[in-house]
Amino acid sequence: MKTLFFEVLNTLVRLTHFETESARLIRDELNIRMSLDELASQFRKEWEDRYNMLISKGVYRSLRQLARETMISLLRKYSLSLSPAELDYFGNAISSLIVETSELYPDVIEAINALSQMSISMYILTNLDNDVAKKILLRNNLLRHFKGVVSSDLTKVGKPAIKIFQAALNRAGVPPSDALIVSGLVEDVIGAKFLDLKVVFVRRVDVQLPVKPFYEINTLTQLPEIISKLT
Repeated sequence: MKTLFFEVLNTLVRLTHFETESARLIRDELNIRMSLDELASQFRKEWEDRYNMLISKGVYRSLRQLARETMISLLRKYSLSLSPAELDYFGNAISSLIVETSELYPDVIEAINALSQMSISMYILTNLDNDVAKKILLRNNLLRHFKGVVSSDLTKVGKPAIKIFQAALNRAGVPPSDALIVSGLVEDVIGAKFLDLKVVFVRRVDVQLPVKPFYEINTLTQLPEIISKLT
């Protein structure tokens, strides 16, 4: 095994209070008279519905575009609309909140440090925008461990589409047999199968997997031992 490709979300970091802080931003900026919890719940539903629709249809959107479309749909409930410049503002602000509300899982530092001693190449492969992914890694002092970031905004297609996985393999210059995907996202488990890529699924949340991954782990500290067996 020569190369590891890590997802960021639900793998290296979780988002703490992302929906709440997004709702706070929207409520304060637009003076919406609603409880923060209720607005956060509505924001979460609109965001997840749009993201899941994009995944199911194989349609690409950047995070900023996703935020804009979420805002448009959410504000229809209040008979409100925003100008393109205002939508751009919220798109950028909500993307920034993804960085600000990111929090490392407690097992990440130990696992990444151990893997860094194993002479194995590590990359990021993510549906996040490139700048957002890098800011999260910089914020948590992780960027130095990775040789590169392959993101959906650079490939103009997101997981589970084959193209983004192929772009990652091309970037690293390795065949599927020499690569391993490490992710807590269902999209990776689904998409990697099309290229016979092995996936180590990190069970960060309780989710049903439609196909069986190569390995399933509960903590990233199990990963170095798995890599040792494969090399």
